Amino acid sequence: MTAYECFKEYLSLKNHFTKDSYDYFKYNGKVRTNLSSFEKRKDKIFFHKLAKHENVHGFLVANLAHNPKTWIKELAYSEEAEKIYKDWYKKQQSLSYLYKKEISEQLAPTFDANFKVLNDHPHPYLLRLYLGGYVTLETLCILLQLTGAKKYWDSKLEYDIVYEGVKTKIQKYTPFVKFDEEKLRKITIDYFS
Repeated sequence: MTAYECFKEYLSLKNHFTKDSYDYFKYNGKVRTNLSSFEKRKDKIFFHKLAKHENVHGFLVANLAHNPKTWIKELAYSEEAEKIYKDWYKKQQSLSYLYKKEISEQLAPTFDANFKVLNDHPHPYLLRLYLGGYVTLETLCILLQLTGAKKYWDSKLEYDIVYEGVKTKIQKYTPFVKFDEEKLRKITIDYFS
């Protein structure tokens, strides 16, 4: 990957995670920029360094999903950014195992108890598990996608300030979570039966 291609990938993913109007998948990762404007940038050295990474796309997705406001210098020269990527990559490689482990160890055994918005608790149990760090963003996204519970949460938690930030993160990150839908649906059904 060239430094300019790396720059375009960074811009498109940064736009995806920070702007409501931009969708990486809808626009195929395309952004308005040109080589001459890139050559004038003072931070292009960081893109030259980052372009040498073994998996630029994955590295950027992992780090921008973690913190969408991350600056390119922090990505190119940070051990923390590499650690975030390695943790993310490990999760991607063992997604089925991680999912099964988290739902069996953390979720309530009755389906509704995990998703229902109750009067005595402002947030559903599953959302509280995510906010507390007991389940990963991947597990949250998968469960909401498999169950369709996100629409319910969107309507019930419409004016909830805590959920607003999580809602955006879920919307923006879910398309990047690649999983065997049939396998994880079976794991989910088996757990709740």
